[in-house]
Amino acid sequence: YAKKYDPKFAPKTAKILGNKHVGDGARYHGRGFIQLTGRDNYRMAGQALGIDLLNHPELASKPEVAAQIAVWYWNTRVKPGIQNFADTRAVTQKINPAAKGLENRHENFKDYMRII
Repeated sequence: YAKKYDPKFAPKTAKILGNKHVGDGARYHGRGFIQLTGRDNYRMAGQALGIDLLNHPELASKPEVAAQIAVWYWNTRVKPGIQNFADTRAVTQKINPAAKGLENRHENFKDYMRII
C-alpha cells in the first residue's frame, strides 16, 4: 500500500487521496465492500456516519460499518452523477476510475437483469 498511496513513494496519488503523512498509504488502504481508500475518504465517511474512521480505520473492515460506508458512498458519490444505471462503465468509473473488472461487472449486471 505504501508504494501505491503513500506520500513518500507516490506523492501525486497520495495528494489526490488526502494522504499527508508517511504511513497514510498503509493506514488508509482499501477496506470494506467498496475498498474505501485514502485519508480524505475515511474522514468524510467517518464524519457522515459518526464513526471515528480517521483514528480507527480498521473499523471499515467490519461488515456492519462496510455496509454503511458502501451506502454512503453510493448516495453521495455515485448516484448523483449517473443518468443511466444500466451503463456499467459509467457506474464503475464513479467507484473505480481505472474500471478494473469492468467486463466481469457488466456480465454480472446482465445476469441480474435476466433474474428481475
